[in-house]
Amino acid sequence: MMKFDDQIDQLLNSDNKTTEMLEKLIGKILTIKVLSQRYKFVKNTNGIPLYRESLVTYPEENLVVSHNFVLLYPKYIPTFLYYNMIWKKKGIGHLLNEHNVKTNRRITRNGFIDRNKLTNLFSEPVQISFQSKTVYIPFKAYNIYFEDYKEPGFMIIEYFNSDIFSRNQNSA
Repeated sequence: MMKFDDQIDQLLNSDNKTTEMLEKLIGKILTIKVLSQRYKFVKNTNGIPLYRESLVTYPEENLVVSHNFVLLYPKYIPTFLYYNMIWKKKGIGHLLNEHNVKTNRRITRNGFIDRNKLTNLFSEPVQISFQSKTVYIPFKAYNIYFEDYKEPGFMIIEYFNSDIFSRNQNSA
């Protein structure tokens, strides 16, 4: 049980790249599936953010590892990175690694939330794309900052499939 708790704790509290941590946990390269991507007007913000919903998956087992909701603020993201991401619909972590971009992450909230109370970054109720054996879903909300910008380029909330931890525990 200790390993299980340590893995969840490390994932929820680390400011390291989440996709890399998930790949290490699963032991396989994961893929990103973009479900939707559109601009959304947000009151009292500087610019119009791009709203993106995506899944991190392990396709060989048809396993959804996490369901992610992201706000991207183009004004605070290096231009080449922003356009690479929206045109190719690549995952944020993979693009950051590919281009060796330095970032700073700040966790804003984390823990466990009742699956009936899940929300996106606009506090709107959402449904996640995985079934879990548990009622409480592990999650982490954080911001990503780029060098030379004082405002976050990305605001992210990730809901993790808790079954990946028990899956990993059973295979250990």
